[in-house]
Amino acid sequence: MKLIKQLDTGIYQVLHKFRKLTKKQQRIVYGLLILFVFFLINFINAQFVDNAMWLEGNWSSQSNRYTIKTKNGECQYWNIKQNDFFLMEDAQIAVNSSKGNIVLTKSGSNTEYHLIKIDKNHLGLQIFNNQKKIKELKLKRAK
Repeated sequence: MKLIKQLDTGIYQVLHKFRKLTKKQQRIVYGLLILFVFFLINFINAQFVDNAMWLEGNWSSQSNRYTIKTKNGECQYWNIKQNDFFLMEDAQIAVNSSKGNIVLTKSGSNTEYHLIKIDKNHLGLQIFNNQKKIKELKLKRAK
């Protein structure tokens, strides 16, 4: 309760000081606040876009088991296996990836693996060759 009272007093003091500013000073504060929020959102987004650790592990469909593993802790290089057979070694996350849609490809390769996060335990796998979808699967995290 004491913390809430201190917080309430602090907010009141800041607002009281803000009201004493001139209109021009208030506009500058608003502008700086908007810039701060904009940069904060971009910073947070940049930190999570490259975090593909949710992808690592074993995934299975009705007839196949896929293993997706990173070769280092920084998620730069990935190996994709289907039933212990390498589909792609040293794949990298493509530029057009996002938080929920990871594209793994290798330099000089015409094959792309699009991994779409459905939820914590499910993902969609789309395999493209020469920019044409050749296979689409729904995978479940294997235990």
